[in-house]
Amino acid sequence: MELLKVQDLDVYYGGIHALKQVSFTINAGEIVTLIGANGAGKSTTLRAVSGLVPTSSGSVEFKGVDITNMPAHKIAGLKLTHVPEGRRVFANLSVEVNLQLGAYLRKDKAQVQEDLERVYTLFPRLAERRRQLAGSLSGGEQQMLAMGRGLMANPELMLLDEPSMGLAPLLVREIFRVIEEINRSGTTILLVEQNAKMALNVANRAYVLENGAVKLSGTAAELLQDERVRKAYLGG
Repeated sequence: MELLKVQDLDVYYGGIHALKQVSFTINAGEIVTLIGANGAGKSTTLRAVSGLVPTSSGSVEFKGVDITNMPAHKIAGLKLTHVPEGRRVFANLSVEVNLQLGAYLRKDKAQVQEDLERVYTLFPRLAERRRQLAGSLSGGEQQMLAMGRGLMANPELMLLDEPSMGLAPLLVREIFRVIEEINRSGTTILLVEQNAKMALNVANRAYVLENGAVKLSGTAAELLQDERVRKAYLGG
C-alpha cells in the first residue's frame, strides 16, 4: 500500500530553488532512504513533507489525503512524525517529560503508558536517566531521546533526519539497530542520512538527490552496487 506520495515538489528559499520537481513514493512497512551530499535538498524534503517549509508547487499525499502545505501540527495528528536534525530536545525538562510531550496529541492514556515502557525497552539508557534533565545527556543519548519522543506519537510514518550525525561508530550501530527494530514493529521510515552505506544497508529502497533533484532511484541493493553511487557516496 502506498503510504506517502510526493509529486513534482518545488521549494524555494527566497531566490534559491531548493527542491526541483522532486517525486518519490513510500509503501507501508518500508524503510526508504534519501542520500546525497550536503545541500542536496534532503532535509528540505523532509521539512516540506511534514509542513515545516511551504512548497510552491507539487503535492504531498499521506494515506491518500492531500497534506500539501497543511499546518505541521495537523500533519503530526495524522500519525506522521518528524525527528529533526540536531535532536532539539527540551534541555530544561526531564527525559520522561520530553517523552510524554511526544504524546501530547493522544487521548489513549493507557496505551501511552505502554508506549513509554516500550521506548524504555528500546533505549535502556533513557530508562536509567528518566529523571535527568535532557540537556545533561550525551549527544548519543539525546538522539535516542529525540527518536523515543517521536515514537511516543505512535506514528505510522517516521521521518528521521541525520540520526547518526556526530555520533561515535559504536553508537551509530546502536541507532541503526533500533531503526530496524522500530521498522519491524510496524513503523514505516523515511531516512535522511549522511552515512550512505549504513542507510543503504538497512533500507528497502533509496533515492539519490543532487542539487535539489532526484537523480537516481532503485532498491538499496541496486544502489549499493551502482558505480556512480559507490564513487560519490561510498568511498569508491
